[in-house]
Amino acid sequence: MGSLVVPVENTVYALRRLAPGAALRSPASPELRVLARALRSCSPGELAAAHPGAVVRAVLAEQARALDRATTGLFGSDAPEAARLVRAARFSGRGAVFSRVRAEPGLRTAALGWAIATGARLLADSLRGVPLVPDALDGRFAAELTVAALLPRAEAGGEAVAVDGRAGFLEARSVLVGEAGFRVDIRAEPPVELTGDGSVLAVRALWWNGLGRVTDDLGYEYLIVRKDPEGSGVVRHWCHPRPAPGAKVLTLESAGYRGESLRLAPAVAHGTSAEVLVKRELTVRLGT
Repeated sequence: MGSLVVPVENTVYALRRLAPGAALRSPASPELRVLARALRSCSPGELAAAHPGAVVRAVLAEQARALDRATTGLFGSDAPEAARLVRAARFSGRGAVFSRVRAEPGLRTAALGWAIATGARLLADSLRGVPLVPDALDGRFAAELTVAALLPRAEAGGEAVAVDGRAGFLEARSVLVGEAGFRVDIRAEPPVELTGDGSVLAVRALWWNGLGRVTDDLGYEYLIVRKDPEGSGVVRHWCHPRPAPGAKVLTLESAGYRGESLRLAPAVAHGTSAEVLVKRELTVRLGT
């Protein structure tokens, strides 16, 4: 299951005001279909209280899949708990991992340690045999899983439309409109500063987080289904559906910046980073 490229709250809001012509996918599991209907009126933070059973099943299923992947040693981390899980799985019996975890004490102990270390709280509670009660974080994660299952795939290519828009470090370069969506290319030129204090140099830089919301002058919203990970240069965003008939202006809301600072001391480099909550809007006029 791919992760979302914008905050789940933004995507849920966009789903409620989506431009005509949208073609969403249908979630494969019954619990995600229940949650998809619930998100029409529930916020992600309210989901666990409103639909605890569906949230538990959705989150537990995803955590069980992550456990299954971790037992192979190919998708885990270097943490000791991950290594113990791989060793325990290697010497356990055959069959589905989750069934083996429940039947074999050694594997269950290793799985419990891994679940605690990775923050898979519902999976850990399930292995302990205690009642499963979802909290707000579980509800938000379930909303992310649901929305990811709804989003269509990014469309490649399209016809170029003339655009004009600039705000600070950002410049709209092009909009390519396809059959089912459009791609917005934004040039981001956040500043990089090199300063010196005696023998110590410091580099301060901003990296753009990309767009967080796309709307039009008719009041419709658009889903951002994919975007480039780079925080500078030309950053591409794939949106769905295509601009609504009659829409003349797109408003592109920035998701802010990530600030980084690196001190270049003679012996060792020290770095820090933080999210910079500075948002900008680009107003793009669609032309021919």
